[in-house]
Amino acid sequence: MSEFQLYKKRDFSAFMSDTMQFFKQFWKNYFRNYVVINGALLLLMCVLYFIFFKDLFKDLSNPGAHAGSFFTNSSNLTIVGIVLFIIVSIALSVFSTAFPMIYLKLLKTKGEEPITSSELFNGIKDIAGRMILFGLISIFILLPLAFIVFGLGALLSIIIIGIPVLILAMPTFMVWSLQSLYIYLDEDASYFSSLGKGLKITFEKYWHVVGSALVLFMFVMIVNGIFSMVPAMMMMSSVITTGGHPEAVTMTPTMLSFYVLGMIFTFFAYNILYIHQGLIYYSSQENSAHFQALSEIENIGRDEA
Repeated sequence: MSEFQLYKKRDFSAFMSDTMQFFKQFWKNYFRNYVVINGALLLLMCVLYFIFFKDLFKDLSNPGAHAGSFFTNSSNLTIVGIVLFIIVSIALSVFSTAFPMIYLKLLKTKGEEPITSSELFNGIKDIAGRMILFGLISIFILLPLAFIVFGLGALLSIIIIGIPVLILAMPTFMVWSLQSLYIYLDEDASYFSSLGKGLKITFEKYWHVVGSALVLFMFVMIVNGIFSMVPAMMMMSSVITTGGHPEAVTMTPTMLSFYVLGMIFTFFAYNILYIHQGLIYYSSQENSAHFQALSEIENIGRDEA
């Protein structure tokens, strides 16, 4: 098996092909470790999702009969339940986002040696605090900027020009935030310095970087939409078969299962986007520092010796 090149100059096609090549080459070790590291949290999230939101779906499909039961029924969300749901959500977000970052970092140093779950867990544990800090700061910095851009895009969509703004805004902010996070963690830079460098990476080869991110993002959203569409169609079919009476519609276990499967798929599928972002980061490093060229020179020296 040939060694996977992290440090490599890439264009649109290389970003796409190398992302697929990564999973073709490492998918067994990668997803086995992913399940070991994130499986328990993901399972707990699914259980909480089922417990906390089953009545919400019932209220949405039948607003008259059980209005407000989601919030007033003592068997539903309690303070403890809300806190638990938030904690699990944050933990799962940190672990699922950090996992591909640490995997690529270990791949850089270990080469073809198998990567173990303990190595990944220790790596995630080391950066978890800074990841949470980055997320908290971003709530007050990046999130308002995103609202402004999307708001302007929505207003400009009246005169057509806002439509491409809205289409490109999501992948642009995704690339910018994740590249900034990579720099913040890998280079131990300050928050605003990371944002500046991340913005430079985003726009340095904009159409190659954001274009490939948009294609992968659309793929994940389309497939995930299928899981959401199935229960919606089942619910619509129930309304039709009951003579147009929405109060007779119930959230069946099958419908909820599709929502849960969709959530699980989303967490797994987002690994494609995260690995793609990692390749963008290491490609930007190669563009500026030429690590691959230096490595080849060192290898030539060893061969001659």
